[in-house]
Amino acid sequence: MNMNLRPGDGIEFLRFHRNFLRKSLRWYNAQGLNPKSVEPWSSIPVEIKTHPGWTSRLQEAENRITRNLASFESSDELGIFLLTSSLHDAVHAIGAEVYSDMDFGQIRWAPRSTLFFNWHGMIDRRWRAFQRIKKSIRRSR
Repeated sequence: MNMNLRPGDGIEFLRFHRNFLRKSLRWYNAQGLNPKSVEPWSSIPVEIKTHPGWTSRLQEAENRITRNLASFESSDELGIFLLTSSLHDAVHAIGAEVYSDMDFGQIRWAPRSTLFFNWHGMIDRRWRAFQRIKKSIRRSR
């Protein structure tokens, strides 16, 4: 992925996926497919985190988005972090291998995989949690 990111690219990443998820999941549900298959992960699955490609750097990145969301100044910073920490891409690549789902590992085909919705649903949940934290901080001032 091109890491020549500019201010605004992180929020664009988050907004694009949120909108894509909404639209795709409306279609998915209209087909009568099993909604449990596309539920967001609550955390990155152990099968991914025990893969040899999972590094301490990736674990630190996951810890930051699951335990320290308040450390991000903005949604844009959160989105840029997901892209520059390699966490986003690593979950796609390792998940494709671990679950034998090569679509998940290719940008063009990833949305054909239910894993895409599990992973990006988790990201969106973390973003929503971040937004609640920031709103609460603003109210307490």
